[in-house]
Amino acid sequence: MNSVENILRQRAIKAAKKLDKTEISDALELIYFKIDDEIYAIEASVVSEIHKFKEPMPIPFTPSYICGVFYLRGRFISLVSLVNFLGIGEQKRDSSHSILLLSSESMEFGIMVDEVLEKKKLSKQEIQEIPSGFNLPRADLVIGVTESGTIVLDGKKFLEDSKIVAHEEVN
Repeated sequence: MNSVENILRQRAIKAAKKLDKTEISDALELIYFKIDDEIYAIEASVVSEIHKFKEPMPIPFTPSYICGVFYLRGRFISLVSLVNFLGIGEQKRDSSHSILLLSSESMEFGIMVDEVLEKKKLSKQEIQEIPSGFNLPRADLVIGVTESGTIVLDGKKFLEDSKIVAHEEVN
């Protein structure tokens, strides 16, 4: 190694920031999206894919939050209206919507959102508890809210929620 390379290497070593492991465990990687005028975020670890809206085939006798199923690369995926599921209104279907495909080892379904905004990390300290006056019927599915008003959803709880599975026998 010549002297110039050696000098540059020494500078690089001094300038390199050591990786702080507490920063890694302290941050959540989130996918931000919009529904109406509200901004939400969900853990990126549960989002396997993002798709343009696909008109679902309705399924009779299912709860109002189940929009139906759509076909994706050889499998049928349930589509859930997040607005209806959270109990915060009625969601209109529109070709400009996007679908976030949530998945775990035992569950997979899509949620309909108006617009996917970005993917970024957020420190856990930036997430506050839900204010007492905040009216959200399914507060059990919310991690908290940011200072800017973004509602951070718990994707793992969504995937484990027994209400997502519509099991009803019809005579």
